[in-house]
Amino acid sequence: MELRILGSIELWTGSALADLGPARQRSILGALLVDPERPVPLESLVDRVWGDRPPAGVRNVVHTYVTRLRRALAHASTDLPEPIGLVRSSAGYSVSANLGAVDLVRFRRLLKSAQQESLQDQERSRLLQQALTMWRGDALAGMHSDWAARVRETLRQLHHEALSQWADTEMRLDRPGTVLPDLRAALLADPLSEQLCERLMLALYLEGRSVDALEHYHAIRQLIARELGTEPSPRIQQLYETILRGEAPAPAPERGGDPQESAAPQLVTAARPAPAVPHMLPLAPPDFTGRERELDMIRGTLTRPSETQPPAVLLVGGGGVGKTALAVHLGHRLHSAYPDGQLYAALRGSGARPADPHAVLGRLLRALGTEPDGIPADPDERAEVYQLALSGRQLLIILDDASDDEQVRPLLPGSGDTAVLLTSRGRLSIPLGARVVPVTELPHGHSMRLLARMLGKERVYRESAAAAAIARYCGGLPLALRAAAQRLNSRPHWTLHRYAERLSDEGRRLDELAHSSLSVRASFTASYKSLPEDAREALRCLGHLPVAEFDAHLACPVLGKDFATVEDACEQLVESHFLTVAEAAVGDQPTRYRLDGLQRSFAQELDAGRVEEPTEAAAVPA
Repeated sequence: MELRILGSIELWTGSALADLGPARQRSILGALLVDPERPVPLESLVDRVWGDRPPAGVRNVVHTYVTRLRRALAHASTDLPEPIGLVRSSAGYSVSANLGAVDLVRFRRLLKSAQQESLQDQERSRLLQQALTMWRGDALAGMHSDWAARVRETLRQLHHEALSQWADTEMRLDRPGTVLPDLRAALLADPLSEQLCERLMLALYLEGRSVDALEHYHAIRQLIARELGTEPSPRIQQLYETILRGEAPAPAPERGGDPQESAAPQLVTAARPAPAVPHMLPLAPPDFTGRERELDMIRGTLTRPSETQPPAVLLVGGGGVGKTALAVHLGHRLHSAYPDGQLYAALRGSGARPADPHAVLGRLLRALGTEPDGIPADPDERAEVYQLALSGRQLLIILDDASDDEQVRPLLPGSGDTAVLLTSRGRLSIPLGARVVPVTELPHGHSMRLLARMLGKERVYRESAAAAAIARYCGGLPLALRAAAQRLNSRPHWTLHRYAERLSDEGRRLDELAHSSLSVRASFTASYKSLPEDAREALRCLGHLPVAEFDAHLACPVLGKDFATVEDACEQLVESHFLTVAEAAVGDQPTRYRLDGLQRSFAQELDAGRVEEPTEAAAVPA
């Protein structure tokens, strides 16, 4: 019998694949098998399978799935000496089965056995190969919750660790060619893994393919620069230079020695110290405009000395409003205030796949000079190493586009020496007691200055009325202004007047404000998909109110809901920056909201069906 989660979630008895039911039902089993020795409380199980969007009556749905799973497991394991079951106790749900039947448990056991100091490399290689053959793709395939994505990324790093150890062992045994196909395949799925890249370069070099090794270095260097805005790790740069010099390789120490020395086979070369300070910030935007008030507030907070509490600022604003540009611009201006460097991480919180904090910790530790083999695979140990690496250093950490507190928490410093600047669309609490600085649309004058910087003063001043109209249609949103400028720069034969006429058509305005990777519609869609259904429905309906300003009473007939439900939906839309507060509640008068500009255009597109709706598999009725 085999219970598999290192790939799709499956149960095999002999050569037969058991029918475990629909995807959500299999997800229940997968959520229990990640740590099969510990019961999972009902609330945690719901979070693991559905995240923050459970269906109505989720407890009954879970009970239905568990009942059906019990039947499926009992039917599949009838002939086994130890039938499989699902057990419910006061601590939660757990799987009753032989732990050795779970592929993740066997994988961990084999990996631990392969790391014994006394083991010979031939036996170590055999154990590691046996462990690696258990992987059939991404772990927990078919589960789509945030929890599953985080676990999947953690297990992927564990797979990389096992693959790296096997590659090291094979290269010590003078068999570098055997590891090339597996390393290439793993890098296709995770091209930014410097741990695997280093092994592939070295295996190619030891195989006599120096040109291929150097070409791979150039490819990974370009990719890291484009995606992360930094350089490859010092180890990879040192390996590149050594390959260029054609120096002879020497075998690495046997496994079980100093962890810092039991990495991939070492090359005979002079030691090269790691850079004294990391500088991970992307390039500062050359046309940054305005924000003087925000810059003063942030600078005053981040440069205020503190013995214990790290100074922290949280920039909050809607998509495309310029939070990243503001953070990066300030990071460069405060360069001298942080002599030990700046760290930067794009957390992709508004995207479909937010960055895994475990993987981000690995990148930050490498930037701080920690060797790849000194970075633990265990999340708690990795966080401890990170805190030690930050201790006593005057650094600025910029965490851009944060998703939630769980993503941010492991990346925060523990002392007052390091300052933190976070950006988010508003789904964070206030980590480290951060000062919250709202980032809103640019005033009209600053929008005109930004257009002049991007298009050239002469072109803007020559058609100042048309430029002013373009700025108004962009609503002060820097993303929209940049998309407009890029479109105009790519079409120098267009007049500003002609482009302003195209923008005046509200039905196609969002089409006009998209160029290359810049798209107002895509930015709004990311925020829209994170909303609960009541708020999404409200936004679809509110786009066709005859007035831009309204209160919840006016919206009730349009939405067909009671006042409290409509008011809650409107407040969620305010938090997601689709609505603004036109007038705060006073006495019996409710809050008045405003929906206009590009947000109104987007809401009207929603109702017309031009934006793809989030999908959710139907729940099994209780």
